Amino acid sequence: MQDLNWDDLKLLIAVARHASLQEAGRTLGLATTTLSRRLAGLERAVGAQLIHRSHAGTRLTPAGQRLLDAITPLSLALQASLRDSAGADAAMAGPLRLALVEGLLPRVMEAIQSFRRQHPGVSFELDGAFRSVDMSRGEADLALRTLRPASEGLVLRRVGRIAYGVYRSSTGPQPRGALAAQLARSEGVLLGGEQLGLKESRWLRAQVRGIALQTPTLDSLVDAVRRGIGVGVLPDALAAGDAGLRRLGDCEAVPHKTLWLVMNRRSAQLARVRAFADHVSAHLRAALPAEA
Repeated sequence: MQDLNWDDLKLLIAVARHASLQEAGRTLGLATTTLSRRLAGLERAVGAQLIHRSHAGTRLTPAGQRLLDAITPLSLALQASLRDSAGADAAMAGPLRLALVEGLLPRVMEAIQSFRRQHPGVSFELDGAFRSVDMSRGEADLALRTLRPASEGLVLRRVGRIAYGVYRSSTGPQPRGALAAQLARSEGVLLGGEQLGLKESRWLRAQVRGIALQTPTLDSLVDAVRRGIGVGVLPDALAAGDAGLRRLGDCEAVPHKTLWLVMNRRSAQLARVRAFADHVSAHLRAALPAEA
């Protein structure tokens, strides 16, 4: 029984549906001699005669019929599963897990909203954590990242650039002079924790006279700058249009970062993932500066 082969078991199903080995072989695309040889091998593996051959044709023996009855439900279930799987890959419905950098959340929400108007069957699960997700293990179907992944087996797209600027509150007295002089008289607010090592955070810390606040999220950093707690480095895409913020100049250390759209090869085969990748890329390219 250890030598049973599913491909040979499928031959038994085909033979049961036809009056002769010749007809079964023609349907399977096999020569009659090849089909007969493989069936003989199946009989040896089972240890019983499965097919009675005669000039009138072929018919299953009682042992062959019992084996056919046992494998037919499995064959039907396998065919249904394959049909369902193929349909799931082509369907514009189902879950989509998306990991993204925090500053893109408002723009991505716009893209999700417009995408679901066309495809309401697609649901989204967002991961905006700073941590790196393992795309090869399926922790996300699609990711938007400012660091180009080094892992193999990933599908990458360059979407555009995220520009960064130095911002302060638009309320209260506004300092004058060059950016360096303004920063030297100001206190800063930074992203804390693991993000203290970001190049823009290290640069700002070296420019200001002190740090007033370290905060864990970009939203709270924007709020702190808006309240006048200190100056901060913010993505222009997030700060633009905020009346409570005033842009002082470019972040010299990180004037911009390249935005990458990342998919693993398995997820890239799903119709809903490919469609949303196209949709969100177009939406973000309309909002972000093009790659130089």
